[in-house]
Parts: sequence; structure tokens; C-alpha cells
Amino acid sequence: MQTKFYWWMTMRVIPHIRFSMYYTDLRGWKYHRFRKLVKPGDIVVCIDYKKLTKFLVPGEFTHAAFVVGLDSEWEVSEMTHLDYTRSHTVDLFRENDRIVVLRCRDWDEEYTAKVIENCKSFKNAKYDTDFRLGIKALYCSELVYLSDSEKRLQVSLDDLGGIGREYISPTGLYKAKNVDVIWDSRDEACTDTCTIEHK
Repeated sequence: MQTKFYWWMTMRVIPHIRFSMYYTDLRGWKYHRFRKLVKPGDIVVCIDYKKLTKFLVPGEFTHAAFVVGLDSEWEVSEMTHLDYTRSHTVDLFRENDRIVVLRCRDWDEEYTAKVIENCKSFKNAKYDTDFRLGIKALYCSELVYLSDSEKRLQVSLDDLGGIGREYISPTGLYKAKNVDVIWDSRDEACTDTCTIEHK
């Protein structure tokens, strides 16, 4: 994990490998339902089932992001192969097949604002290809975990990845004991008001 080849594969090759030339599964009508429910301070976990990362990242989800605002300079903070990435919610939809919105019951309004500011303070962070807990460099779910400076999220740091050390995964965030699932794209059903694909 310390070699230049490993870094190059992790940052420049693997993020671009997808076993399909077609779009991801999420459609615009789901995006509008998502936007009605999501709030700043929400955690988003997601997966693209056709990406190579689905086979490399253990657990139900392969990526995590944090909502820092809506209709602002940037809406979502995430760690990607581009390091700390300022994204919009629509970017998550064009890059994933399933998205789940999580909200921590133990983050009140005042503390949520603090977590958001903590997250923004990592704006110069580089991506952590070693997956070591700490602020020197960050991976996606670690960005969320370390933004929660008082460690109110009740998560497990079990080594799901088999890397021989404590590790917080996107699935670990999803399984936190004090988060509620606010929205899951998989559970949405199309009604008469949404666009149905032509057969």
C-alpha cells in the first residue's frame, strides 16, 4: 500500500473502471424526491453496482459523502480520487445506482452546524490511500467520522476491509446504532407522476 504503483492504481485507474457503457440506474424523479427530504448535516452512502469498487470495497455500500448545504457554493463534501471534493447532490445521482440518506439522532441543530464546519475545514485534505484513521489524509467515510469531533455517531470500527487496523466504512456508517434512514432510493416506486422508461 506504500508503493507508487498502488497509489497510481487507487487514484488514477480504479475510480474510472466501470463494467457498463450505459447510465447509472437513478432517474430524475427519484432525485426530486430525494431533494424534498435531504437536509444539511445528512450523511449519504451510495453504490454503483457496475463499478470495480463494488468488488473491492467490503459491505453494502462503497462510498460516503456529507451534505454541507443546499443551493449553496457546494452542497456535498466527499473524498474522491480528486481528494477533498466539493460536489452537488446531482453529482451523486449521476454516479450511483443506489443512494441512502442517513440522519444522526444525537446531532441537534447546534451540533450539526459544528459538524458541517468541521467537515468544511478539511477542504485541503488529500485522499487517504492507506485507509488509516487520522487527519493527515482522509478517505470518504473517514471524512464523516472525523467531522463528528465529539464522536456522537455510534459506529463500529471493526476491520471490515481486512486491512489489519480500525476502519470506518460506508457500511459502518449505515449500521451506526443512532442513525435513521431518511430515504433509500431502492425503496422508491414509480407512480403515475413520474417518467416511465419506454419499453
